[in-house]
Amino acid sequence: MSMPSFPPNGADMTREEALTMIIASIAMEELALSHILNAEGEKLQYVLGTLPGTKPCASPQDVLAVNKSVTALLEAVTQNQMLLKSKLEKALEACPPPAPPVPPSPPPIPPCGPCCPLPCPERPEAREKSVLQLAGQREGMLWNQGCRLSWRRRVLRGEDIRWSRDAPTQIRLNPGKAYAVQYTLNVCPMHPSEETGTILLRQTPCGAFTEALPLRFSMERFSGRAQTLRYAAVLYPCVENGGEAELSLVLDAGSPLCVERAALDVTEL
Repeated sequence: MSMPSFPPNGADMTREEALTMIIASIAMEELALSHILNAEGEKLQYVLGTLPGTKPCASPQDVLAVNKSVTALLEAVTQNQMLLKSKLEKALEACPPPAPPVPPSPPPIPPCGPCCPLPCPERPEAREKSVLQLAGQREGMLWNQGCRLSWRRRVLRGEDIRWSRDAPTQIRLNPGKAYAVQYTLNVCPMHPSEETGTILLRQTPCGAFTEALPLRFSMERFSGRAQTLRYAAVLYPCVENGGEAELSLVLDAGSPLCVERAALDVTEL
């Protein structure tokens, strides 16, 4: 996530814009604290040897020293959280009251009878949001390193999401919309491995939507049997153009996977 950008003429901001920037800065500080806490957790896992791919390598004195360091950092984070809470409360107090409720729209015009001399106004039709539901092309298919996963269609509605049998690995999206993406994979490695695998939600061209975090999993935890991997993300548009953006699942792992079952849903928001 990039840092927030401030307008070049800060003095020309309205009060609402200034309050929005203050609340955005608080959110970025909260995000930074979450990354710090996550790093401290991984540090403890590394020392204890519970991090995938590592083994216990620390003495009891090392563990106590790391625990003391983590405790001190947590105390500092707690103090910072209290300051952020006070800052947010002050900013919310300065926010303008909510706008009054919008009066209800007039009832729809009833249809004209056959003897009505005046033309009836056209009624706007509610636009159907696009939905795509896919399943794995077949059970037990082999998924190799760097390859895209192939799909078969289950449900397809709307015009902003497209999928074709001629390109079963690619999902085409209208880059001006936001989408919710979720998938479930039942997989097992073809060869035993102690590495960490990654499943990428790749978009082409890159940057058409907000970047989606990859799904990482430990190959060692499979222990010769299938495991279920679940993932969900929301893609927000970053650019608007007349073309389409492509979405696909790509495997990055040292050992190929056997995909017993797979399902992927894309819904326009």
